[in-house]
Amino acid sequence: MKRSWYSRMLFSYFPVFLLVVSVLIFLAFMIITELSRSETQKANYISTSYIADTVERTLSDAQFSVLDEIENNYAYNDFFDRSGAAFADDGSYEIVQSMNRLAERISLIDSIYIYRSKDRQVLSQSGYVDLDLTHEAAYIDQISQQQVQSGWSPVRLYQPRNAKAEYPVVSLARRLPIPLGSDGYIVINISVYRLERLVEGLTNGELSFVRIKDSAGTLMYDSSQASGDGMRKLSTIQAESLGWTFESGLRAGRLFDWISVISYVWIVIGLVTISLGVLYIIYITRRNYRPIKQLMIRIQALQPHGKNEPAAAANPDELALMHTALDSLVQLTTDYERERYENLMIQRRQLFLDIMGGERIKDVQDRLTALDPFEGTREFEAFVVFAAEINTAEELKVLSRQEQNLLKFALTHVISDLMAEKQLQAWSEWVSGQRLAVLIGLRRQPSEDSPQQLLELAKGCHSWILDNLRLSLTFGVGHSVNRMQDIHLSYTAAAGVLSHRLALGTEIAAVHMDRQEEPGLQSYKYFDNFTRLVREFRLSGENWRSRLEEILSSFRKDRLKDEEIYMLLEVMLQALEQELKGISETLDRQFALTGNGGLQEQIRKSKDLEEIRELLTGWLNETYHVYVSVNELKSHRVMIKEVKHYIEGNYANPDLSLNHLSERFQISGKYASYLFKEEFNMKFVDFLAELRIRKAKELLDNTQDSIQDIALQIGYANAITFGRVFKRVTGMTPGDHRKLNHP
Repeated sequence: MKRSWYSRMLFSYFPVFLLVVSVLIFLAFMIITELSRSETQKANYISTSYIADTVERTLSDAQFSVLDEIENNYAYNDFFDRSGAAFADDGSYEIVQSMNRLAERISLIDSIYIYRSKDRQVLSQSGYVDLDLTHEAAYIDQISQQQVQSGWSPVRLYQPRNAKAEYPVVSLARRLPIPLGSDGYIVINISVYRLERLVEGLTNGELSFVRIKDSAGTLMYDSSQASGDGMRKLSTIQAESLGWTFESGLRAGRLFDWISVISYVWIVIGLVTISLGVLYIIYITRRNYRPIKQLMIRIQALQPHGKNEPAAAANPDELALMHTALDSLVQLTTDYERERYENLMIQRRQLFLDIMGGERIKDVQDRLTALDPFEGTREFEAFVVFAAEINTAEELKVLSRQEQNLLKFALTHVISDLMAEKQLQAWSEWVSGQRLAVLIGLRRQPSEDSPQQLLELAKGCHSWILDNLRLSLTFGVGHSVNRMQDIHLSYTAAAGVLSHRLALGTEIAAVHMDRQEEPGLQSYKYFDNFTRLVREFRLSGENWRSRLEEILSSFRKDRLKDEEIYMLLEVMLQALEQELKGISETLDRQFALTGNGGLQEQIRKSKDLEEIRELLTGWLNETYHVYVSVNELKSHRVMIKEVKHYIEGNYANPDLSLNHLSERFQISGKYASYLFKEEFNMKFVDFLAELRIRKAKELLDNTQDSIQDIALQIGYANAITFGRVFKRVTGMTPGDHRKLNHP
């Protein structure tokens, strides 16, 4: 009977069904087996933990029982206070009776004895004896050399005075009197044999085994030695107070054997099922492919003979050949388009660099026509160039190479899109690692308002990139030119602006419009201010801050280049160093830190003059305070003005206090309080409170901030404290003050 295509396809996928079912059953069995093993291991861990806790608790009870007996029985103290005949026989008899009672009550205790250091006498359960006549001399000398009392000893051999053989014990030695006395020791010996009997009572030897190792790694107990069966270790527990290790597991009996056998059976069944399924798929596929093969023969007869003929002979599967040929055609097309696009981008970039550099200008029109960077638009009345530079290289270094390329690609398209929104044609390319140039084609001649419009356009690009890409750029806008051959002049002008980044600022776009030719750097104009600043600094005057502001303002006014600003500031710091050099080692170290990795490097990494001002002001303030502290040249009035200036600038700091001022200005808190009393006739607390309340009144009158927010802004931790201080100073609450001024 002929089978339909439906039945053939059904039988083709039937082995897959069997395969999936077999694998699922196999996985289910393996999961159940693994869960069983996991639960067995968990139960074994709980059992071992119980054994370890029981042993640890039993030994701890024995230890505390003995120590409690020593604390409550004064005969032990008498033994150490007196020696020889001075200690009555009834006293030693009472101690021996006490030790015998302890040994009888605590079954694990094998023996107890006490040792007196001053005459090396030992009192055991069998009476007095000299230490040198016992077998314990080496052990006592060993523990006497230990600086810190250790816990239970490793297993050792112990031989009582009247015994003929040694047997294993673990011992605990404690100094007397408790806790850290030096009169002698009490030694508690625990029988290892009795300890083994205790553990055997807690272990099912037919199913599991337990091994106990002491702190030295010596095997104390091993229940697995009683059987020749294989062992499977499942748990290891460390008893911290004893330093012993408890290992346990299951005896590899029939349970694990059956589980292993069943696992192997299922593995064999799974492999046989997979093999049969693969063979069946091969067989049914060959049968079902015959109609397709006949169809492929007819298709192959239609193929032209040529260079593909050898491939066809080597590979009789025509369908695979057609598939390969189609893939090759698609791949070739894709590669061709990619290479064409890459070549186009390379040629456009080279053309852009030639235009910006003023090179190969003769054939620029033909190359523009061929490469079409403005996408069809070629007629422009004028051109202008924007130059944009990433402010800090660190913003790119945190990104991978691929992420940097993606960001640069996005920036070029973003700027082109922003220009398109203003109906302008723009062509953007990266001319260096951090600099992007934008060539803008203008369809009409620039008017008087064009420079301002271009500036606003650059500001808009700067703001959009900063807000959306979180990337800070400095923009330089060149002047407009009418000829393609003069575009490099516009780029040179725009790039020149970027060398004035500090003076122009980086938070807004900088413009290069109608600038006169820059004169050479006239250093003498600034040296006078440097000299005045150094003089004010040397004489502990207050005007050095204003001198610094004048210097930075002149940098901005004269629009100096970045390198010129760096050079002048280094000269200023060197002049200050020469003036203060040798006054003290502290100041010399302060100036030594301005070199590599210090202040000068931080200045060169700054984005604008405002950041440089903060760096210089902070460093000069610190140097100024060190200078004043070392030379003691500041009067009370100058010192308190410095403190007052600092308080007025940091009143919102909740940690502001006399201790804070003491650390900040290197004066004592009492001295700072005295200066306030002398200068302002009020305490520091009152001065700070009045300053904060004055600021609070301004916020209450001019803002809608809540009382809690205002309290935080002026340095109070909460509104309750703020309200209490406000009422004490003004006689009314903050809410009443706001209602009074805003009815």
